[in-house]
Amino acid sequence: MARILSVPFLLTLLAALASADNSCLSAVSWGDPRVDVFGRAPDNSVWHKFYTGYDWQPEKFERIPSQAASCPSVSSWGYGRLDILWIDESSGNVLHKYFDGGNWGPSWEDNINLGGEVESVQTLSWGKNRLDIVGNADNGTYLHKAWTGTDYYPTGELWEDLGGNFSSVPYIASWGPNRLDIVGVSAETDSLWHKYWEGTTWSEWEDLGGGPFVGTPVATSWGSERLDLWAVDKQGILNHKFWDGFQWNGWAQLGGKFSQTPQVVHWSKGKIDIVGKNANGRFYLKSFDGDNWNPSVDGWWVLSGPYSSEPRLITKTEGLNFLYLFGIDIDNIARMQIWSGYEWQPSAEETWPLGDVSKPYPNKKSSSFASKGQKSLPSATEL
Repeated sequence: MARILSVPFLLTLLAALASADNSCLSAVSWGDPRVDVFGRAPDNSVWHKFYTGYDWQPEKFERIPSQAASCPSVSSWGYGRLDILWIDESSGNVLHKYFDGGNWGPSWEDNINLGGEVESVQTLSWGKNRLDIVGNADNGTYLHKAWTGTDYYPTGELWEDLGGNFSSVPYIASWGPNRLDIVGVSAETDSLWHKYWEGTTWSEWEDLGGGPFVGTPVATSWGSERLDLWAVDKQGILNHKFWDGFQWNGWAQLGGKFSQTPQVVHWSKGKIDIVGKNANGRFYLKSFDGDNWNPSVDGWWVLSGPYSSEPRLITKTEGLNFLYLFGIDIDNIARMQIWSGYEWQPSAEETWPLGDVSKPYPNKKSSSFASKGQKSLPSATEL
């Protein structure tokens, strides 16, 4: 059984988390056509911009009242709902803000204090009124908290201690209601460890081998009883392992030269799209069509770049082969490409600018974010 911890103020954080990071980027969609992107500004506030189906708003970025010591983690459990969590710079506590029914809660100025002696935070929803939050403590263990529909569990500033000893931050996935999978890189073996919630109890941690791995692993699912695991080894190669409903399949290498695990999405059963930032700073793409890896098992297509951030890849809606790809370039410009189902737009190596995240808030009215060598953002009809 998981242990419950009483969590005091965390007065110190890792220096990397405490400093401003213009390459911080998160993205989510609550359903077609809405897309929201978030990041952390140089003043440690959280910036926000969203696509309505007609245009991107606001013209620059919206400043959400905050002093964040971490990149915000965002999720959505349905149309019109956003959940945003970050680590507060002054207290070290995890703060929660949500958008629901057209309004920010608990208010525009206020946040919900969840406590939490964690160095990073990730959130996910497996269905309406459910929110799971996982972070890594400074002693290497993982902590968990959930919104169950009526209250937080554990209540107040308490968190579940899930144990373990990890060198990476956690990554969480779900293939459906009452299922949560957590993976991390062991600090002792550098292999991938896995734990899951199956509706009533937590499993024990299991060592899935592989490695030695670096960075943060990724877990994804295209449907019930399917779990895909992704991790980068010390040579920068992407490794893949999956549960097919009956057994674990062995680790397979998919090529690449990455320092962090690429982003992975499934827009339909049997479909996989992967985008990672290669050693040269450019984004690289690989896909699985249900039968074959494209362009090959260890080959990758070259996309845009160079970037300072890792990519953020999201699907437009389930069952539709439409992707949004976001990144922050080396000049601090947030950029976007889309896969229409037939081609990359504006092209495989071109992007649309969304704004300068080093100066995200308006000093005076600006009419354009276009910059040299890039195309202006299109109208909704062009998207």
